[in-house]
Amino acid sequence: MIIDGLFIYYLTKELNQSLKDARLEKIYQTKDDEFLFVFYRQGQRFHLEISLNAQQMSSYLTQNPKNDRLASQFLNTLKKHLESAILKDIKQHQTDRVMIFEFVTYDFIDGPTPVHLVLELMGRYSNLLLVKDQKLIESYKKMFFEEGRQLIPQAEFEFFPSNKKPFTMMTYHDLDSPKMIVENFMGISPLLSTYIYEHQILPLDILFQPTKLKNSNKAYIADVFSSDEEKVYPDTISQLFEMRQIIKQKSTSSHEIFIERQLSKYEKKKEQIELTLMEAEKQLEIKEQADLIYQSLIPLSEKRSSITVNGQEILCDPNLTLNENAQKFYHMYQKSKRTLTHQKEQLELTKELIETFKTFETYYQISNPDQMTDLEEELKLYGYQSKQKQIKKKKNDVPKISKIIDPDAIYLIGKNSKQNDYLIHQIAKKDDMWFHVKDAPGGHIIVQSEKLTEKIIRKAAMLAGLFSNLKYSSSIPIDYTEIKHLRKIPGKPGFHVTYKSYQTIFIDIDETFIQTHAHL
Repeated sequence: MIIDGLFIYYLTKELNQSLKDARLEKIYQTKDDEFLFVFYRQGQRFHLEISLNAQQMSSYLTQNPKNDRLASQFLNTLKKHLESAILKDIKQHQTDRVMIFEFVTYDFIDGPTPVHLVLELMGRYSNLLLVKDQKLIESYKKMFFEEGRQLIPQAEFEFFPSNKKPFTMMTYHDLDSPKMIVENFMGISPLLSTYIYEHQILPLDILFQPTKLKNSNKAYIADVFSSDEEKVYPDTISQLFEMRQIIKQKSTSSHEIFIERQLSKYEKKKEQIELTLMEAEKQLEIKEQADLIYQSLIPLSEKRSSITVNGQEILCDPNLTLNENAQKFYHMYQKSKRTLTHQKEQLELTKELIETFKTFETYYQISNPDQMTDLEEELKLYGYQSKQKQIKKKKNDVPKISKIIDPDAIYLIGKNSKQNDYLIHQIAKKDDMWFHVKDAPGGHIIVQSEKLTEKIIRKAAMLAGLFSNLKYSSSIPIDYTEIKHLRKIPGKPGFHVTYKSYQTIFIDIDETFIQTHAHL
């Protein structure tokens, strides 16, 4: 999918046709980086899906909304400020890949109050920002820089700075070369600039015709593709997104599918165990009924459907004597105690498996394709079956560790269990420093230097945050300590460690750092 300024220009028009003056009923978070907005207008509901995923960034109306429900502080803020608001308009910022949803909320004291939801569809920098009175209330990705645009609450809101001109200012005299068009005009993708140059046509004069290549995921709001390609022509841009979603699901990595399925299985198992525990705990109360039967002084050889003791009615099996009913209750009590013991053990085991696969999920996200072999070996222990032919590894094969060499320090990065284990127990010396995101899955960072400076600490902390599932969060807590303070957890793999003597630094990762080091 090619999303550029011209794409956003037509997407904004399309969404306005359905959503302008609609009331926002509900907001849901369906994934960590995906949101569902439910609108109501003239007796009809519309479901707007927004994804901030770098590979699947989107904003479109869907007929098949996702049913997953997550919770987050960012979602709570959106709900607080936007639910029940009226969407007055959707605009594009100049000709950039930015959409502005202009809402109006109604307050008993302040009256109508404008609130803007800004969607930036910019690949890995995609973001969702809530703005009121030109102040940033909240943003999905928070960033702090010493100079330039600040993405922290209460900061003055600014759009991405650009020295390019909107493509609406383009004239035929500007069509000198594709490179010149891209460098001088905002919102022009390389594919679009080539088409503009070859056909000597201005962007808004191109025929709007949503087009998708039949055998690939390439799509655009106009037919700018080669004439010998097989194509399909959906009616709307939203349909383009829906078609892309289907292909994306089919092409998802088998590793990712396996991890997601295992997580889903264990989450459901956890819910079932917790339900069983609740029922078993209720059954423990039945012991009191057995005790009351013996305290009632009623002949135990009698058969009754119920008795009342101390104002409490006890229902009995009329085919059994009171003594047999009491013994039955005691038996149920003992069975519930055994169930509780067993199910509590199963619950702890299931929680550990959930954490394990969440860790695998993080390792998958931070690993490059050529680093999947080690992760695949771990997944096989849990039933993963690779479809690719396996290459027999040599006994002396060691994990390939990513490395950054600076004049004042060496940074070693472990991005899966095998690499982390190897780093801690084979490479690192007792005086080397170890960095890891606090209470979350992530890579292990080892720093080798003669002197630990603030500059080294901050860089190592950023690396630990970058190679974790918190990399787009703000104030990421990073623990660090010397290797000699790490202790292996008995009964668990070597990369599971505990530590007592440590320090914590809270770090924000700037986008330049992410862009520079994400390839490692």
